[in-house]
Amino acid sequence: MAVQLLEEWLLKEQAKLQQNYRELNQVSVKEPDIIFIGDSIVEYYPLYELLQTDKRLVNRGIRGYKTDLLLDNLDAHLFGQALDKVFILIGTNDIGKEMPQTETLANLEAIIQEISRDYPLAQIQLLSVLPVNEAPAYKSTVYVRSNEKIQALNQAYRQLASAYMNVQFIDLYDAFLDEEGQLRPDYTTDGLHLTIAGYVALSKALQGYLYFLSKNTALFCQNRAFLFS
Repeated sequence: MAVQLLEEWLLKEQAKLQQNYRELNQVSVKEPDIIFIGDSIVEYYPLYELLQTDKRLVNRGIRGYKTDLLLDNLDAHLFGQALDKVFILIGTNDIGKEMPQTETLANLEAIIQEISRDYPLAQIQLLSVLPVNEAPAYKSTVYVRSNEKIQALNQAYRQLASAYMNVQFIDLYDAFLDEEGQLRPDYTTDGLHLTIAGYVALSKALQGYLYFLSKNTALFCQNRAFLFS
């Protein structure tokens, strides 16, 4: 009963945020350059304070999100006429809800295809799912997630990204591990979510990708250099 009530509350909170985002998308006085989308790790990311850039950043994360929810509500998360990059961090809740990996990948590929259709000039930065800390103290939050499952999903993400010229896979996994192969205790509040120190580490890892050339752009530059050499 308690679990059902919690899930009902979460659905209501997600719906509120989706509605807020849709309304903001219509009235925003600034065009975004970069949008971050995904789950609670994105929603709680203080990216305005931690990322150094003159580009206009927008956070469109929502707690508890799985890939199916993001796909069904993608219009709430994206807007703008000249979107440069979309950073996606999602998948840990798919594992937490024991969604089959094939379903997660089908949802993610549909998300990639929809973004590519609606924002053909935008580069998609697909972030690896971050590790968890499987210590007993965190069991109630981490639940059925395991680093073995996360690594398998990340490998599938890498393969999926390689099939698209406009998708860059960013592997963050190892940067968040301690010497025992777990999410660093100083980086997490509960074995899953990040502390400010964790977000500082995330920001350092992502900083260069704010201006990173897409595979399309890099190929264009290489071809142009060859033609005019």
